Amino acid sequence: MRLPGENELREHIRASLASELQVASELLNLGIGIFSPSTQARPPEPMEHFELFLSLGIIAKACRQYRGIVALAEISLGDVAESNGRMLLETMLAANFLMQANVALKRNGTSMPDVPGYPLTTAFRTKLYIAHDAMGTFKTLCAMAKNGDIEKGEADRAIALAEKQVKETQDEIGLEWLSRQKGSDSYAGVRIRDLADSLGKTFIYHTFYKPACPGVHGADARKFADVVENADGSLTFSTVSSPKGVAEALVLSSMALIDVLDVANKRLGLDIEGRIHALAQRGRLMKHRLPDE
Repeated sequence: MRLPGENELREHIRASLASELQVASELLNLGIGIFSPSTQARPPEPMEHFELFLSLGIIAKACRQYRGIVALAEISLGDVAESNGRMLLETMLAANFLMQANVALKRNGTSMPDVPGYPLTTAFRTKLYIAHDAMGTFKTLCAMAKNGDIEKGEADRAIALAEKQVKETQDEIGLEWLSRQKGSDSYAGVRIRDLADSLGKTFIYHTFYKPACPGVHGADARKFADVVENADGSLTFSTVSSPKGVAEALVLSSMALIDVLDVANKRLGLDIEGRIHALAQRGRLMKHRLPDE
């Protein structure tokens, strides 16, 4: 089943964004290629096994999200592609938090004080990420058990294991970082806007992430139906697919994936900087609007 007008829009997008979709295909192939048996990582700095595991996990997540965005763009669902693009931007921030050589966190534009004994190395930032994830899993299991979604015996076992992991991971990060995570509900100990500022990504936060929030939170219903007043005073409601936002979601998501691959290349020593640079140059030429927008 397809939405009204979708067939024509698919053809229109395929013709109007042919070069953009080609860049997207090559970019996704580059990301997926990191997992090829022939790819060799030569990190310029030593990596703990859990760092490598999480780094590869965040790259894989970014590639899957990007594939979804491209698929949505191809079928003219620009608004949904935009919402998924917002998720990819969060993944991009996580990738930079995990893999950037140096990170100096800010809150409300002011540098946050260091925590003695817990320097923000890549290994420690990965521990912060793991600790936050463990707490999230624990809270989810507790809520499911409370609502009866899990059989009691199974729930008790799962919660006990999750609670054990929470304690182990929180012991690794210390009380001050635990307090920062609780106060921000974030692995980084700061809210998403402050993390974007800390990582030098404020521009894309304000131009894409923040404008996409209404769609994610269901606060943009007015965009999806047109109202026409008939001669007799009655009202007719109509809705059709639209190409609006398709090109912008595609180009900004492409820039986000390029950013992920760039920081991954530097951290893992993948020797793909030439290919990243070439795709970034072509990405800068991608259309931000379709001709009929």
